[in-house]
Amino acid sequence: MTMNPVQAIDTKYIRLIQQQQLELALIKAERDVALRDRDIAQSRSEAMNTLVDALIGSLRPFGFDRKRFLTTIRQAARSLPDHGPAASQHTVLFEGSNRFLGRKASSLSSQHE
Repeated sequence: MTMNPVQAIDTKYIRLIQQQQLELALIKAERDVALRDRDIAQSRSEAMNTLVDALIGSLRPFGFDRKRFLTTIRQAARSLPDHGPAASQHTVLFEGSNRFLGRKASSLSSQHE
C-alpha cells in the first residue's frame, strides 16, 4: 500500500504529536514525584521544628521536664493527618522524642535504617 504525499505528512505529524504527548506525560510524572518528595521533606522539617520547640519549652533551670515535653509532642501528633505527606511527621516525632528521652528505637524504626 502506497501513501500519497499528504497522507505521509499527516502520518509523520501524528506520530510526532504522539511522541510529544508521551514525553509530556513522563515530564508530568517526574514533576509529581518531585512535588511529593518536596512536600515530604517540608513535613519532616516541620516535625523537627516541633521537636526542637518542645525540647526548648521543656528545659527548666534544674533540668528537663519530660512530662511537659511528652505533652507537647502528643498535642502536636494529634493535630497531624494520618494520610498524605504530612503524615510522615508522626514518624519523625516518635523517633525524635524517643531519642531525646533516651529510649531505645523501636524495631519498626530500625528497619528503616
